[in-house]
This record gives sequence, structure tokens and C-alpha cells, in this order.
Amino acid sequence: MKALIVYDTKTGMTEKIALAISAGMKEVGTSVVVKKADEVTEEDFRSADAWIVGSPTHAWSASGPGKKALKLGIAAGASGKKGTSFDTRFDNSGKGGAGKLQEMMENAGVQIVVPPEWFIVTGMKGPLADGQEAKATTFGRKIAGALRS
Repeated sequence: MKALIVYDTKTGMTEKIALAISAGMKEVGTSVVVKKADEVTEEDFRSADAWIVGSPTHAWSASGPGKKALKLGIAAGASGKKGTSFDTRFDNSGKGGAGKLQEMMENAGVQIVVPPEWFIVTGMKGPLADGQEAKATTFGRKIAGALRS
């Protein structure tokens, strides 16, 4: 199973979460490639069995680069893919970026293997709230376990 983690970030907080998710997935033996949203290619999406897409929350939705990257993946072919999404935000209210990304994936036919997750930042430029990177590593293990079953 090869997983692709795609993330958008402005201040590095979402990148930290993406890397922690990757670490958790690798602990369970999943092959993982991590790419920034503006660096991912159609081939990256095509060659992965699972997509994990993350974004900071902007106006209760995913960021523009996060949505654009996922649209690139959908254009490359979503049939038979598995995945989930995540976001960073100020609190746990509302749908957030992860909800929008999940909706886009589901509409394209991606099988959501675990519900999306969100991670709390304490200010516009961070830092992450206490325990968020550990939570992301656990989320990565959970995703990898769901991909194996």
C-alpha cells in the first residue's frame, strides 16, 4: 500500500501535522510520500493507493491550494482510491477544511477509510496546541490500520 500525503501550509503548522501523520503511518509499515500542494503532480496521485489531503482552514473551508491539488488528483483518476483528510484550525467548531476536502473526495469516488481529523493552532502563525503532533501520529497509525483491513 502506497500512501500520498498532500498538504498546504502558510506558516508550517499544517506541514508539521502532515509529517507527524506520515511518521505514524510508517510505524505501521505503510509506504508514504509527503508532498506540498504546489509541488504534487498527477503522477503522484496516480501512483498512490491512498490519498491523505490536508489544509489550513480558511473561511470554514480548505485553502485554495489544498483544493486545487485535490482537483489535480481527481483529474488524474480517483476510482479505486482510498483516503481521508485533515486540517488545522483555531477550534473544533464547524466543518472546516477537512470537511470540504472529504466532500470533494467522496464526490469523486474516493473511499473514506477513517473520518477526517482536525488539529488546533493557537494563533494565526501558530504554534500548534499541546499534544497536536502526537495526536497526528496516532491519526497516521489509525489511517494505516484502516488501509490494511
